[in-house]
Amino acid sequence: MEKWFKICLLLCLFGVLKELRPSEPFLTQYLVGPWKNLTTDQVYSEIFPVWTYSYLALLVVVFLVTDFLLYKPVIVFEGICYIMTWCVLIWGQGVAAMQGVEFLYAAATATQIAYNTYIYAQVPLSKFQVVTAYTQAALLTGRCVAGILGQVLVATGLCDYYTLNFISLAFVSAATVVACFLPSVSQSIYFHRGKPREDDKVQDELNSQRTPDIKDVHQITTEDSDSEPEWTLTSVYRLLWIDFKASFSNAYMLKWSLWWAFAMCGYFQVLNYIQPLWETVAYSSGATNIYNGAVEALHTLLSALAIVAIGYTPVNWSRYGEPVIAVISLFEGAMLYIAGTSNKLWVTYVTYMAFCITYSVLITIASSEVAKGLKQDSYGLVFGINTFLALFFQTILTLIVADSAGLALTPPDQFKVYGGYYVVLGVVFISMAAYNAGRRSDRYRAET
Repeated sequence: MEKWFKICLLLCLFGVLKELRPSEPFLTQYLVGPWKNLTTDQVYSEIFPVWTYSYLALLVVVFLVTDFLLYKPVIVFEGICYIMTWCVLIWGQGVAAMQGVEFLYAAATATQIAYNTYIYAQVPLSKFQVVTAYTQAALLTGRCVAGILGQVLVATGLCDYYTLNFISLAFVSAATVVACFLPSVSQSIYFHRGKPREDDKVQDELNSQRTPDIKDVHQITTEDSDSEPEWTLTSVYRLLWIDFKASFSNAYMLKWSLWWAFAMCGYFQVLNYIQPLWETVAYSSGATNIYNGAVEALHTLLSALAIVAIGYTPVNWSRYGEPVIAVISLFEGAMLYIAGTSNKLWVTYVTYMAFCITYSVLITIASSEVAKGLKQDSYGLVFGINTFLALFFQTILTLIVADSAGLALTPPDQFKVYGGYYVVLGVVFISMAAYNAGRRSDRYRAET
């Protein structure tokens, strides 16, 4: 077994275990139930928004710390944050304590940047698409198993929502132990630069074969790393600026990054408020059978299968990326709008699953395309910036539609807004696809 594959498997095991949190699909029911006795208004408008604001505030710091500490310690810290989250969730009481839970959960999710970028410092460039699929599938597999486990335990009466939290605590603790066995990384992007690897020497050739839009983004940073082995604040700033300018002046990278940021913004918002929507629809329709866990399990299983298949599917995304993004964004907008207008719980379940599956496929493609078009270790910067932009947009969206300081819309009305958001995103990419198709047509006629 090759070394890169062993590392990938160990990281995937960590990914599966940290996502094995069977209590998560029932968080809203737990908070408004007798264990915490909070009101729905407190949960929706005072507690849940804290995650968005905290995640945004922590992300920039976490990105630089991840680079400085060489990934692995931050992955271990992610596990510790999850442990602290569930400890406070189990034993804390009151709005302030639950806001603390959201802050700790934000710290854990912010440090996931280390999970997403660690593998690219350990594997050959030619394996990027495969390992991206594996590591994302690991997360989805963990969520799938967690959903099945939670649903079965609740449906059979073996556990209530409170007891499920202890099971979640056990799994995230096990994940933290696994993280300690990950191999250390010897160099990072900015604070611990080393000699460029052999894979980077063939990067330009691979990019030129893939799409003419990809430009050389390696020459300057490679020269800089050879001339300045020791980091200073000035050199770190200069390298950050060089990589930022090189990455985002590339039209192909910019296209995928824009979709990534805007789509992730909407996805985070949907994840944050899907349980309030289910709770609202279940209450208004008188539904007594809650299948939150089963729904999470099914969509994550289907998503995992889909993204592994995509990992092995040869598609020229430089040509077909824009129309695919446009069509799927329109589809996602329709699903969210239907979810916001329906008074049937099963409809909201089905539309949510369809939304999550299509998002998982596209975000995997976007991750791989961005990674293949950059200098090998610079993926973390683009990932961090894209996630920061997504959270910045989400903060604005949260303030307007969800926070008590804004409109504080009901969950169904929020989902109508989110549906419109994705429709606008789809229209933008339809326009881009039409424009680029016209340019290619004109170029073809000129050549003939």
